[in-house]
Amino acid sequence: MGWEELIPLIVVVSASGVLSPGPLFVVTVASSIRNGPWTGLKTSTGHALVEFPLVMVIAAGLSTVLGDPTVHLFIGILGGGALVAFGLLGTFSAIRWRSEEPGTRDPYGLRHGPLLAGALFTGLNPFFIAWWLTVGASLIARALELASYTGAMILFASHIWMDYAWLTLVGFAAYRGLSLTGHKALRYVELALSIVLVLLGLWLAYGTLTGTH
Repeated sequence: MGWEELIPLIVVVSASGVLSPGPLFVVTVASSIRNGPWTGLKTSTGHALVEFPLVMVIAAGLSTVLGDPTVHLFIGILGGGALVAFGLLGTFSAIRWRSEEPGTRDPYGLRHGPLLAGALFTGLNPFFIAWWLTVGASLIARALELASYTGAMILFASHIWMDYAWLTLVGFAAYRGLSLTGHKALRYVELALSIVLVLLGLWLAYGTLTGTH
């Protein structure tokens, strides 16, 4: 298989991870209504800062370490707990709403806003790591066969643009579409999304402890 076949395969297969609704998608929507249309670009950058090292680690043959059951359990519980915590912060933020304009504060209390949110909601998401250890690892292996570590970087470039395109689009759509409904309506959207984060966190932690995912 050459690059003319592998790159289209990377794009198609990556869609299964990129377009799947998850914590990063939810936090991008929730933060965009407060921080503006470029929020998706910032969360994508935070996401990339975590994703690139992971791809290189897998390429270096350390996937057995990340795949250790104890490590998986730790990440699952930590990730689930983080989602619940940030979801509760967003819930309290919505309840205490004082008619702030978008951009005045981050609903999840993240000091550096969307960039940090992108990194945290990526690094603490076991599903993201599981995807790279399974589906992604097979693509990395093919890329390594073609061009060693250069191939792994080509693979990353062929994948990451989709994250940027998708989350930036989501950010613009959320800010533009939801802002048209008026700021009062945004309070309820933020509340709903924060509750979703709490539920995702509980489900994630429960599944990790019971071994169901």
